[in-house]
Order: sequence, then C-alpha cells, then structure tokens
Amino acid sequence: MDAAILAAYEAAKKVYAAYGVDTDKVLEEFEKIPVSLQCWAGDDVKGFEGLGPVASENVVTGAYPYAARNGDELRSDIDEAFSLSPLTHKVNLHSMYAEHHHPRNDLTIEDFREWIDWAKKKGYGVDFNVSFFTHPMMKDGMSVACLDPEVRAYWIKAGIDGRKISAAIGKELHQVCYNNLWFPDGLKDIPANRKKYRELLEDSLNQIFAEPYTEDEKPYVKDVLEGKWFGIGTESFVVGSHEFYIGYAATHHVGVTLDTGHFRPTEDVADKVSAIYPFVNGMMLHVSRGIHWDSDHVVIEDDGLTNMMNELKRGGYFGKVAIGLDYFDATINRVYGWVIGLRAAAKAILNALLEPTAILQDTEEKGDFGDRLLYMEEFHNLPRNDVWNYLLAKKGILSGKDMEQELKRYENEVQRLRQ
Repeated sequence: MDAAILAAYEAAKKVYAAYGVDTDKVLEEFEKIPVSLQCWAGDDVKGFEGLGPVASENVVTGAYPYAARNGDELRSDIDEAFSLSPLTHKVNLHSMYAEHHHPRNDLTIEDFREWIDWAKKKGYGVDFNVSFFTHPMMKDGMSVACLDPEVRAYWIKAGIDGRKISAAIGKELHQVCYNNLWFPDGLKDIPANRKKYRELLEDSLNQIFAEPYTEDEKPYVKDVLEGKWFGIGTESFVVGSHEFYIGYAATHHVGVTLDTGHFRPTEDVADKVSAIYPFVNGMMLHVSRGIHWDSDHVVIEDDGLTNMMNELKRGGYFGKVAIGLDYFDATINRVYGWVIGLRAAAKAILNALLEPTAILQDTEEKGDFGDRLLYMEEFHNLPRNDVWNYLLAKKGILSGKDMEQELKRYENEVQRLRQ
C-alpha cells in the first residue's frame, strides 16, 4: 500500500476516534452490507428471449455501442464493474434474462443455471424479478390487472413461478434472495373505474402469494412489492401505486420496495423508511436518480443518496433494508454507468457509517438543536476521503486515472469485439 495513503488513514483514524468512531470497525461493518446491481442496465432492458418487435414499458435513451448480447457478455461486463467496486456484491436478475428460452410463465431455477453457477463461483448474491413487461402477453400495457382473464392467468403463473425460483436461488446461495414484483399496469388517460383494476390486482396478488414458503425456504427469500407514482404511457393512473402496496403489504405479511425515482421530485424517500418498515415484512431500496420524473439517471453522490444512507445508519437499518441499484443510461458506456453508481453507493454507505451519529442523537435528545445542526455541518469536514482511499488501496481497487485506463482497456479489448 502507498505510504501516503496509509499515513493519511492513520491520521484520519485519530480524528474519528476523538468523536467516538472506530474506523477499523466501520470497515468491518461495511463488508456486511451488500448492494445488488441491476443486470438490465447492461443491455438496455432487452433480455435474451428474442421476441422481436414488442412494445416496451421501459424507456432507455441513447445508443452507445457494445451492449451485451448474451449471458456470457453480460456477466463479463458485471465482473468488470465489480472489479472496480469495494462493495459486497449481489446481482439483481430479471426473468427475461433466462438462457434456456422457455416461456416466461414456465421458468424454473434451471433456466438460470449459468447465472447461479457463476454467482457461486464469484461469491455474489442474487435477487430476482419476474419481468412483467415487454412481452406479447401484455395487453394494453396491462399484466396482472388486465381485464382479459387469459392475460391475467399467464402473468399470475409467472409470478407464482418467480417465488419458487427466488426461494431456490436463496437456498443455493445460502443468503436472502429478494423477490421483487413490479407491474407496469396503468392507463395513459383518466380511468373510469380505478376500483376495478385494483380489485383485479389484489386478486392476482392473492393467487401469487397463496402458497406459503416452506420452513426451510423462509430464511432465504423475501417478497417485496414496488409501487410507482406514474410512468410514460401511464401518466394518469398506475394500478400498483405506493399507497396500494403499503396497505397490501401491511395486511398480507409481505414487504415493499422503495424506488427513489418512483416518487414526486420533492418527496424525501429517506423519510419513508422509518414510517413503513415496522409495519411490513421486509423492505428493499431501488436506488435511482430521477430528474423531474423516473428517468433512471446514473446514481451519483447527491443529496438524495447521502440522505438515504444516513437514514439507514441513524435508524439502524443497515443489514435489515436491502439495497439495490436501478437505473439505465445508454448515452454512455454501460459499464461506466455501473461503476459510477456502485462507487457512489459505496462511498455514501461508508460516509454514513463514519458519521458520529451518537453525538447527533445525543444533542437532539437533550434539545440542543443548535449543536445538532452545528455538528451535522462540521462532520462534513471529517477526513472521509482518507478512509475511502485506504479502503480502495486495501482491496487493490483502482481509482482516478488508473480506473479510467482500465475501463478504456476493457472497452477497446472486449466490448469493441461485439460490433
């Protein structure tokens, strides 16, 4: 390790110790917090089914070359991104990335065998999502809330199978697999009968969750429901709204997913964690960066990310609330996007862990609100970057110019061959 990096870390260690923070223990805690990478950013949410020209419920802007075309290429790109991230890694996998080409409502864990064996070999975890979108069985943008019973039946079966796959993945990898359910169902213009669609969604969910997990499955899987405010093509009405899923989850013993891009721009998503977590069975974050709407910009170190990770630290939610990334941007190299987001999330987590939270909470309990604000601002000046640089050096992870050169090498030597 570079002597200057080590010396800076030792100095930072003393500064933090004066505020009651043991940086060595912080780095140990950092290793226990996995972050799940969204596989679908590597090919612009296309999947491997080869369905042809099918309407998509996801909008990806840009046309940067070298998108992954198959599982081997996608896994290679993920490996490259992970090599430049200090996090403990999971992969968030959508069912449209099955490699054995069975119908989407007739999949088993064996359709993801390449993914599972790769994750075992690399030491990654895996989370799962049924892809309730971009498929001929979508009708008028609807899946499980569709008025057509044949369409609903197709997607209900897919949802039931998804739970079986998630449980099997969790058991094989010996860690919790979060089974996330997001349905794009909604209407572009004003609905005449909102209640009807939500009754259909409730009935579909009841059927999907009808079979309880076995006792040996329960430790390895969590079901979570992901709501949304609006979407392109569903500007007036989304059946599975955030409010709907909170109510359903609280009364049916399932969890929720908070996607930070799925709320109004002025909403503080971090504030929702403590308001919801005690009443549902599990929570996952999909960390995104919305610009005025759910635009899925690459995650960076902004206030939203910082506030969220601080909230997880201050509330003791690290290790309880699962963290995943969810964005896609085809205006830049997709591996760049992954690396930038992973490192931003990692640094926000590390900074939150380094915060002398006990001092802030003690001043608040004493009613010293001036001191609370004073320390909140003063703690921004603590030598966080010295701890970050030490973490990277300790793990042998490149940074700065070296990182840029490695990404350029990968693009030139690996990705360019896909043309």
